Amino acid sequence: MDYIGPVSSAVMAIIWLVYLQLILSQYRRNNRPYLIFHHAQNENPDALCLLVNMGERPVHVVCVQAVIKMVSGEEHKLAVTEFERINVTEQDVQQTLRQGPLLNGGYLILGTFRDIIEKTQNEIGLNASLEDVECLELRAAVIHAPSKHPVGAKRAFVLKHNTGTCVYPKDINTRQMVKRKDKQEVAQWIESELHPRDNNDKSSVE
Repeated sequence: MDYIGPVSSAVMAIIWLVYLQLILSQYRRNNRPYLIFHHAQNENPDALCLLVNMGERPVHVVCVQAVIKMVSGEEHKLAVTEFERINVTEQDVQQTLRQGPLLNGGYLILGTFRDIIEKTQNEIGLNASLEDVECLELRAAVIHAPSKHPVGAKRAFVLKHNTGTCVYPKDINTRQMVKRKDKQEVAQWIESELHPRDNNDKSSVE
């Protein structure tokens, strides 16, 4: 019976390790940013596109970009400079913003897919129709509350022009740009919009 004590101690140690692992996993999950680019109404190009904060913490939206790829292979990028902010506590308040905080459960109305594409084309002086666009990639760079480091999200949508234009997500999920290897790319999105005077200062992404 001398072995009962050590075995009980080992079992209790394993239980505590599992318990601590569950607590750590829950903590990480609760503090992980999760942003979604959502196509609100089927495949219609006139449907609204939303940026939704599904994380537990608020985020500060630094920039949102649209990158359109033409059927010809050309690519064009532009900031989505006008969108409305709506949060879960002030559903009746809508403001035209460029940047700002986004609470848990809140979302930004980025406009319709057609508006985003046509605005990009107009800003760069491109005389093209919706049928000339092959793909739209949306990107968002944010500051997540628990960290000073910028993180991001991106999602691509494919345009099909068989019987009228339809918009389909290229992937099921929005890609979360939260890993160390993604930070430099997200920082480049921000730099391309804000044009910081000291481009040698990489402290925010290291």
